[in-house]
This record gives sequence, structure tokens and C-alpha cells, in this order.
Amino acid sequence: MKHEDLHVLIEQYRDGTIGLDEAKRLADAIRRDRGVAARVRLELGFSGHLAQAIEGDDAEDFARSFAERLSAERTSAEFVSAFERRLRPTARTRRLPTSKSSPAPFLLAAAILLGIIGLFMARGPKPPPVIVERREEPLPDLPREERPKPEPPPAPESPPAPKSDVPPPAEAPSAPASVKAPEPTPVPPPPAQKPRLEPTRVARSTAVARLDKVDGEVRVDGKPVAAGVELVTENILMTGPTRSRASILLPDGTRLGLEADATISQISRGPRGTRLTFLQGTLSADVAKQPADQPLTISTPHGEARVLGTVFRMAVDAASTRLEVREGRVRLTRESKSIDVSAGQYATAGTGSALVARSLSPDEIILYAPQARLAGNEWTLVRDPRSLTGVVLEAGQTPFKVVDHVESRPAYATFTFFAPADKEYRIWLRATSLEKSDPWTRDMVTLEPTRAALSQKSPFFGAAPTTAYVFTGVAATPGYTWMSGHGEETKPEPPPLVVKFAETGWQNIRVYVGHPWVRIDALWLSATQKTRPPAKQAPPPSTEK
Repeated sequence: MKHEDLHVLIEQYRDGTIGLDEAKRLADAIRRDRGVAARVRLELGFSGHLAQAIEGDDAEDFARSFAERLSAERTSAEFVSAFERRLRPTARTRRLPTSKSSPAPFLLAAAILLGIIGLFMARGPKPPPVIVERREEPLPDLPREERPKPEPPPAPESPPAPKSDVPPPAEAPSAPASVKAPEPTPVPPPPAQKPRLEPTRVARSTAVARLDKVDGEVRVDGKPVAAGVELVTENILMTGPTRSRASILLPDGTRLGLEADATISQISRGPRGTRLTFLQGTLSADVAKQPADQPLTISTPHGEARVLGTVFRMAVDAASTRLEVREGRVRLTRESKSIDVSAGQYATAGTGSALVARSLSPDEIILYAPQARLAGNEWTLVRDPRSLTGVVLEAGQTPFKVVDHVESRPAYATFTFFAPADKEYRIWLRATSLEKSDPWTRDMVTLEPTRAALSQKSPFFGAAPTTAYVFTGVAATPGYTWMSGHGEETKPEPPPLVVKFAETGWQNIRVYVGHPWVRIDALWLSATQKTRPPAKQAPPPSTEK
């Protein structure tokens, strides 16, 4: 179609004077030639926008309704008949404009034609499926540089829009296929957090000692341990109440031995030497030679021992700390007072005790009730003003008989001391019984020296090999009395019981309950007292340094 003819038809449509034949001719031209369709849309676009501005939503609704109707029609005859019906006066259409009428009918016709043009513009190969069906607000006819970027098409296979200066259809804007949606900026993942490690003593400290040997129940910080466990400064080491021992090896070769029911709360090493806190029990030490300015220091509740290299033994109970030195020399300090204890001597630090050094191999060895270590619950320490120290051991009930062998008995009291192997000591026991009704069943107690030989064998155990000996006659004399094996006043005085230890060193005497209500005040091992001492006689003081 020539340019002039197309211009005439557009002007007739715009003026509202186009007839049916001209409308059919214009519609056929729009179908055949996309260029014609583009020109018609361009020239009538402004009119269509005016119609929206003047008529509001009526023109838009009519254009949409007309476009939906066209989507079902496929021939020129159908298009023309539909167009003809739309031009007839109805409730939804208005008469053609006159010189005095409103411009709304004219603008409405422009909107109809815009819908037709948009339909045929979109009828190319692989039309977008939502050109007619989408109900979006038409975009204003802005210059290209001011138009908002259209949304991407719903299907990725949609073809790119044709290259043309004509703006895209108002009803169905679509983005060119070549325009890619901006990819989201990658967000780096958060840095991986390191697993939180609970603080442990081993992580905070360096091992300062090692458990070399373990016998029986030994605990570190309340947990059972075996040999080979390394100890750090904060560890609390405890041995069990019965038949338990532990050997601790320090890095310099010092070896510490713990007896049953012992507690160490701290071992530390620093520029001023090694420090050890010993709370209770019995400790034996073979200390490697220490630098003069870095001694081994052992603190107890009653004092402090400073060691430069020696072999010694220390026993701590609630009342005192007893230090016994076999080799070398140890300085014992209590409340700013100090005493040097040399080989073969001992000293005691505690309330009411004189801080003096005494011989470890004297003729007399005195063991008082407060020095005993208790295992089990058969023995208890009680106060008694009639005793030599004011505190005695009292026997309670026991499920065992006097004739039962002591090897299987778990409850006893232990006296520990240093004694040589070249002396014979007579054992004197100071005891009494509180039983008043039947003294014959409340007057026995059993003593057992370990690693020793006795001059007599107890008749209560027959031929069994044992060093346990049953002392009888405790209740035969009112009040406390001394005895050695037998204490019956009416019988001839038997020879005293003599003990000789197998080797020089730390010795033990265990005391077992024979009958309840027996009280023990003291044990006296004497190389000079050969006859029974009077009941009120106190042992002689030990020889001082």
C-alpha cells in the first residue's frame, strides 16, 4: 500500500469517517505488512494515550475486550463483521463524533485499533504466549533512555524483539532475549569457627611428676588412675584407706612413696625449686641432690621441710607432722622456728610439741594414740583425761573373732616409726577396758609387728605362720596398766614379748580389735625396760640430739 493511501486511511480512522470497506482494506494491510502495522501504531499511539487520559478506564476496558474477541477470530470476514458490530450503537459504544460532541468516541476507536495492531504485530513465528492474556498497565510512551527496564520473559526460549524504532506493545512489554538478568553478587561463606576446647589441667600446665607405681586404690582429682599417669601442678593425689600405695617419680630422679590414706594437693617446680603440699598420711622420700638455691620444699598444715638431698620419712596427722631422716639433713620450720634434723634423727612439729631433734635409734621408742593411722571404722580416737596425752584409741564392735587371722581383716590402727635392725625391743602396751559386767570377754586386743620376728608365738593362732599376738588381761586391773602379752594379775608374770625387726628402716605395728570397749593409751618399745612398769609410770623421754 502506498504511503499516501495509508495516510488517508489512518486519517479517516482518526476522524471517525472510515467505512467498512476502508476498514477491511486497512486491516488487510496491517496483517500483510509489519511495516504498515508499525506505522499505524506509531501515528495512532498518541491518540490512544489521550483516550486513556480523557476516558479513564473505559477506553482501556473496551480495548481489552476487543483484543480478547480478536484472539478467537482468524479471517478477514470475521474481523470485519466484528468491527462492524462494534461500530453499531450499543450500551458500551457511543455515536461518531460531531462538531459539538465529546471526543470520547473518537478516542475509543483509536484504542480499538491499537488493540488490533498489537494483535497482528505479535502474530509472527513463535509468538510469546502471554501477549494477549497479560493484563498489565501500559507503559507511558517515554523516550528510550528514560524507559524502565522491562521484566525478563517468562520462557527462556522467547525470541528477541525485532529491531525497530517502534516502541514495544503497551499491553505486553517483554525484554530482549539478549538482555540477561544481573547475577546476584556471591556472598562469601562465614569463616569456619574453630571448635571450642574445654580447658583442662594438662592443657594449661606442664607435667611435673609421674606415677611410677600404684598398688591398690589411687585417685587423681577423684578418678582412679594407674601407673604411668603424668601429674600436673593442680592435681590432687589420694591413696585409698587400706593397703594402698603410690610411688611418684620427679624429673630429677627424686622418688616419693605414699602409704595408705595419704593426700598430696600440689606439686610445682619453679626458679626457687620444687614445692609439694602434703596434707595427710605417710610419705617416704629418696631425694636427689638439689641445687643449694633450688631445694625441695614440703609444706604441711603444721610446718615446712626444706630438703637439699636426703632420704627421709614424713607422717602427717591432724595433730602434728613427724619428720624422720635416714640420710642427709632436712630443715624443719614451724612458726618462724627451725631445727636441722640429721640422719638417724626425727623431730615433731605440732601444737604443744617442742621442735627438737631426737634419735631414731634410741633405746626407747614411744608411740602415742594420736600417732596412729586408722583404717576401717572399728577404731576411733576419743578424749580421756586419765591417759598420758589426753587422747586414746577406743575399740568398737567387730564381726571378727579373736582367733581369725588378721590377713583378711580390713580394719586396724597402724603405728609407723623408724627402728634399727640391731636391737631387741620389749613391747609394753598401756591399756584399759570400760566393760564392767564381764571382764573376761572384754579384755583382749591383737598386735602385729610387720617385717619382724617375735620371741613368743600366740597360742590363739595355732601353727599358722603369723607375727600377730593376742594381748589378754586388759580388764583384770582397774584403770590403765602396762602389759606385755598377758596382764592377769593373779598369774605368774610371764616374760615380756620381744620384737626384732628384719632390717633397719620404717617399721609398722598394726593393732586389731579383740574385744570392744578396750582403750589403748600408748605403745612403748624399750631396749632397757625388762620388767613390767608400774601402772602410773610414764615412758622416759627420748634422747635428744
